Amino acid sequence: MKLHQTCTTDQAAPSFDHDWQRRAFGLALALSEFGHYPWSEFQQSLIDTISAWEAAPTAARGEWEYYDHWVAALEHVVDHRELLTAPLHTDDGDHAVGDDHH
Repeated sequence: MKLHQTCTTDQAAPSFDHDWQRRAFGLALALSEFGHYPWSEFQQSLIDTISAWEAAPTAARGEWEYYDHWVAALEHVVDHRELLTAPLHTDDGDHAVGDDHH
């Protein structure tokens, strides 16, 4: 799998059990590639999400589902970056620009 030079995943070739997982993966990657956030920010959000799950009492955790954590991490970054609420500024290549407050 060839990714943008700034994007690396934990797995060289991710596998998906369901189409929604593939879409969540692609969305997180595309938003980063188009400049909405650095990939490292998403990675840290994913690490934090998994760490919170691991720290929770076993009875409260539920089953391990990697892409559930992926979606939660993506939701956190989208919310933190106000991607759905802040005005969007793009360059001629339709890449996000002018992120001064994050």
